[in-house]
Amino acid sequence: MSKKNYIIYFIILFLFSLNNGYGQSVPMYSQYMYNMTNINPAYSGNRGVPSLSFIWKDQWAGLAGAPSSKSITFDMPTENKKMGYGIQLFDDRYAAIIKRTGLNLFYNVKVPVSEHGVLSLGLKGGFYNDSKLLTGVNLGQISGYDFAFASNVNKIIPLMGAGIFYNDDHFYAGFSSPDVVNFSKSTTYNTDSNLYQINELHYFFTTGYSFDINEDVSVKPSMLMKFTSAKDIQFDFNTNIWLKNTVGIGASYRTSESVLGMAEVQVSSQFRIGYAYDMTFDRPNSSELFLRLEFGQLFPNSKSFKIF
Repeated sequence: MSKKNYIIYFIILFLFSLNNGYGQSVPMYSQYMYNMTNINPAYSGNRGVPSLSFIWKDQWAGLAGAPSSKSITFDMPTENKKMGYGIQLFDDRYAAIIKRTGLNLFYNVKVPVSEHGVLSLGLKGGFYNDSKLLTGVNLGQISGYDFAFASNVNKIIPLMGAGIFYNDDHFYAGFSSPDVVNFSKSTTYNTDSNLYQINELHYFFTTGYSFDINEDVSVKPSMLMKFTSAKDIQFDFNTNIWLKNTVGIGASYRTSESVLGMAEVQVSSQFRIGYAYDMTFDRPNSSELFLRLEFGQLFPNSKSFKIF
């Protein structure tokens, strides 16, 4: 199949999927720009070498039962850089009541479109176990019988997503919908719209650029736009300054929600550690830890697609 046909068929499939269904609420990580596989399957393998990433976000510090999200992702390109693929394990929890643990698989085709530009077309498939321990919830002063809390929920939910990602040596842009499956139409989920809300389909647009000020300093602004049919468009505006490609300091503003600071250290050519602290406007603050280990020795002659 020709490169042109690959692109045409993928775009048709992608646009078709956008008209179907709803998906789970997608966890939003502050340091998303360092591993965008979580929101765009077309990013897998974009580092140019096998990469193992771990991210852990604790929201609303000091609040009992606050949400916590963790994920570990391994992704890599094929040695000829024509495809990328990956696997992700994730765990999202709220108090001791709601737990979602699952697995995602990623695959994409990488098509050179210029001397330095690559267009990646990606798909995601997976599932998670949706567990809600409702019978043990203390209803406090609520009297009478509440059907929504009459039994626990434990079911397997399928996941599917799609994305497009372009980048060259200094610029990237991507568009994706990480979850496009209408995972449930059951009467159980529709009994109580507050407790069992089926969240609207998420769309993400990301873009960024790397400016080399001199040999020692790089400035890397980026933006994420998130929108659904049920909520106003939300933006993340980010700027990171890197010194000698070793230490990065950055700040972000998430519209109507928070400001945050982040710091990254490239400990060695293979290992990076990062930390972000979110200062929200109307809730307790949040913190996030990011770790990445790369295995560049497996592809010693690799030309990476990475910007961040």
